[in-house]
Amino acid sequence: QAQLISSRKFVPRQGRLEAMDSHSARANTLFCSFVTVLGTTAVLNHLTTKLPQFQTSSTGSVVLNKVHDLTVNTYLNMDQSTFSFDLSHDLTSEFNWNMNQLFVYLVASYNNTSNKRNEVTVWDRIVTGREAAALTAKKLMVEYPMRDQYTELRGRDVRLHVRYRTMPITGLMDTKEVGSSQFKHSTDYFRDESMPAQGSRKR
Repeated sequence: QAQLISSRKFVPRQGRLEAMDSHSARANTLFCSFVTVLGTTAVLNHLTTKLPQFQTSSTGSVVLNKVHDLTVNTYLNMDQSTFSFDLSHDLTSEFNWNMNQLFVYLVASYNNTSNKRNEVTVWDRIVTGREAAALTAKKLMVEYPMRDQYTELRGRDVRLHVRYRTMPITGLMDTKEVGSSQFKHSTDYFRDESMPAQGSRKR
């Protein structure tokens, strides 16, 4: 079969050439180049913090001081407990040229309830510099009461975890744990004299 070959030649139009060389096309090329260089530099900068001289050696510990109450919050219809604790941590090695801040927090966890996993953040702080990265404190009070929606706090084994999240200028955020301890809740509701009555409002 004979093949038909077109003798027509492609002649680019003047308007098409002008569109390829327009101000918007040039701006798009510059923007794409800028984003590519910026992204590549950010990745390389983050990787430099993985060098041996930037390896961290953070330490921390937490110990229960006293459980002040274990009651029923009648307003929320939940078990509620407040306690104080002794906390220390040294996170100075986390700070380098690429570290913006650290989010330090205390988590109380317990299992074997209606929920398969229970984790409650009861205290936190933001560390913005090397000067504030080391802390030693006694009898700190929880900022957020420990609550259980199924009123199952009594008699539970509770573990306290000192954790922090890194927030670098560029790169990925990591969550790390530097200390933990365990205590057991009372099997009965109680409130000591240092804690005022809470949750007494009715719906």
